[in-house]
Amino acid sequence: MDDITKHHLGRLKLATTNKHQRTDLSTWITDNTFINGKNYSYKDHEYQKRIVDDPSQELVYFKAAQLGLSEISLRMALGLVMTTHGGLSLAYVFPTAGFASQYSQTRFQPIINSSPLLRASMTTEDLDGAAVKTFGPNRTIFFKGAGVGTTSAISVSLDAIIFDELSFASPEIVGDYTSRLIHSKHKLKIKLSTPTFEGDPISVAFQASRRWRNMCRCHHCNGVFYPEFYSMVRVPGWDKHLDEITSENLHLVDYKSAKLHCPHCGKVPSLQPEHRFWDCENPSEKHVATGYKITPFDAPNVISIPYLIEASTSYSNKASFRNYSLGECASSQENGLTPEELDAASLEMVTSPFTTHTMGVDLGNISHFVVGGVNSDGRSIIVHYERVPLNRFRERYFALKAEYRVTVVCSDIQPFTDLVMSLSMEDSNLFACQYVTRNGLELFEVRQREADTDTATGPIKQVSVNRTAIFDKLMVEVREGRLLIRRTTDWLTFKAHATDMKRAQAQLRSGEFASNWVKSAKGFDHFWHATAYYLISSQMRGLSSGASPMPMLRTFKLRQK
Repeated sequence: MDDITKHHLGRLKLATTNKHQRTDLSTWITDNTFINGKNYSYKDHEYQKRIVDDPSQELVYFKAAQLGLSEISLRMALGLVMTTHGGLSLAYVFPTAGFASQYSQTRFQPIINSSPLLRASMTTEDLDGAAVKTFGPNRTIFFKGAGVGTTSAISVSLDAIIFDELSFASPEIVGDYTSRLIHSKHKLKIKLSTPTFEGDPISVAFQASRRWRNMCRCHHCNGVFYPEFYSMVRVPGWDKHLDEITSENLHLVDYKSAKLHCPHCGKVPSLQPEHRFWDCENPSEKHVATGYKITPFDAPNVISIPYLIEASTSYSNKASFRNYSLGECASSQENGLTPEELDAASLEMVTSPFTTHTMGVDLGNISHFVVGGVNSDGRSIIVHYERVPLNRFRERYFALKAEYRVTVVCSDIQPFTDLVMSLSMEDSNLFACQYVTRNGLELFEVRQREADTDTATGPIKQVSVNRTAIFDKLMVEVREGRLLIRRTTDWLTFKAHATDMKRAQAQLRSGEFASNWVKSAKGFDHFWHATAYYLISSQMRGLSSGASPMPMLRTFKLRQK
């Protein structure tokens, strides 16, 4: 059969592919995608068939790592685009653009190459790059990143989005992508991620869903239970907590004989598919989204109990083991500050000991101001903070500047850019800040320029802030006693803002290290952003007008020590 005939037959087959429905998407995947030269199979990953065939408009996969969720989600993306009547524009979104590009080329392209149907659906008129692929008219898959500073979401119109590793993406950029669904009749959203701390993006999404868990019915006693690691796994000869098994004593533990025991009869139950069933824990709640919790016990032929115990000794902390190997929320000291650490950094004082200060401002309908100074040994002390409604912003801005003799102000530029621009015309020591994503230790970069009537250019005073690095720096400064905070009537609010922000971090499958500071869905972080801007202003004290002549154009960067 020549290539023209093959292509024609492929197009004919493509024309009939719409016979598949959302509830039968798993069949399309096994019929039309391949792995290792054979049709894709759900063997040893039987749970996948259920979640793929769920027709819900929104799906949430709260998952452990290494369970094949990303693999099946790529194939699901293809199935949705190819079987939806009239086509579909879908974005597959990763935490970074680099991650998206790598997965497109190394994991997605081989699926296309091995499928006669998919190859036949692409002509010379279709796009076939790492960032976008088309499969005939109106059938498009974009591969995008969702790191801080991403702007590509703004110009892309979408019908469906899959957020892979949601907890490590920028919440603001996730919101930008989601807004691109407004005019679609489909509005499909799929979110999947390993969890980090309680209240992170994937746990919030899962809580706002009809939550399904894969239960087990013991074949010995007929008792029903949900498999859990810490309460049900037993190691012969070990009567301590499982977390006390470490890389130093693993060789002394009979962990290879470890088993999961039924909580009802104490015997070892079978975790195979014939003894499992899905159960909704909140059937009376009317959520749009359907959520599935996927744990290593859902793939017992792939991940064994001894493997989990051995894996628990390979992490730098047990919280990471719970996150990635078990698919549970857990926090460690690496995730952020605790209330106790903030209390230890607080102090009582009647008045400020400084003659001059700097100030950080977080803009909003209620803006947050933070004022502080630096003493002779280099320690910063925050001496004042307050919340100000927008209608009193200018009044309090200039009052605080006068009261505390503020020499440098750093303020975010959003959401009231016009206000910042107006103030900068009156205050030559105001620097507008904007978050950016950068690797490395560089905290911020300052760019400033005087107005030049000869070239008709206006003044510039702006700061690009490495968002992850500055919040990492804040955490270190507090813990090491280099940033102290005065207790005021707003102390409890300030402390709540500082402790609500948590760092989600992981080594991504692409090899990249992802780290992102986020607030919980119910929390607030405004004072902590204002503190970040204050920290920057405190390190820019020499740039205030009159301190030294300002060159026509100057930039400088500050790195962490």
